Amino acid sequence: MRKRNNIVVGLTTINNEMLKISIPALAKLQQKFLLIVHNDNPMTTVSKRQIRKLGYCGDLQIINSTETLGELKARFEIIKLAKTFKPEWIVFCNDDDLLIDLEIPEVSDDTFAIIQNAIVLHHNVGNLLKVMENPKDFDVDGENVTLLRPNIGVCGTPIRSKILFELAKILPDVEDGMKKLEEKLDFYPPINSIMWNYVNTYAHHISKDYVPIYMDKINYIKNALNNTRMKYGRLAFPARNADDQYRRVVSKYNDLLKEALSLAAAPRG
Repeated sequence: MRKRNNIVVGLTTINNEMLKISIPALAKLQQKFLLIVHNDNPMTTVSKRQIRKLGYCGDLQIINSTETLGELKARFEIIKLAKTFKPEWIVFCNDDDLLIDLEIPEVSDDTFAIIQNAIVLHHNVGNLLKVMENPKDFDVDGENVTLLRPNIGVCGTPIRSKILFELAKILPDVEDGMKKLEEKLDFYPPINSIMWNYVNTYAHHISKDYVPIYMDKINYIKNALNNTRMKYGRLAFPARNADDQYRRVVSKYNDLLKEALSLAAAPRG
């Protein structure tokens, strides 16, 4: 029998050594949750023993992919597995970030997401080592440690699972379009923003009453120390005008979802 967990934390990894950052932080959380790890590196195997050695002793499921899917599809594989456990909320975390609080307040049924704040670490690896030891040991100086208020995106944001479960059913209808868009890009698409827009678009498609709420508290630490040029075989960032290019890409991805929703709602016959 499957135990029901009210919260699922979905963690995607491809460079498995980064789990040494994210897993110990999850082990420190006071709230009960189910951790689902999706290993998107077919050349490696992540085991339960490996996760336990990093300090996490809670409920755990691991997906070891036989091919590299990319972040977006990997997260939807997590969503598919999470559905069998019937959680109320799903929170995503990157393998090199720290989720430091998982409190879910009492909210109305019309609340589809709980937006909070994040700390972003730049330049100094010493700050990363400090928060890995104690997640509250940071000083926002505006340069090495900055405050992202609010933190907009799916990482660190509790999202109603029923929105994600229904959204997962639509994904096959947009996969071909996404593949064509990706083939035209010379940089890795901003998956965090794309998925967040998908969640918002689908929530408002279901009901105009659905809204996110904002809690003015820090629950996530983003690691911006890794300035690698490449990600999943592409440039990690646009070579120029990054903000403008990201906005255009997110809009194009969102148009694919809107078209799929429009076709699904159209009368047949």
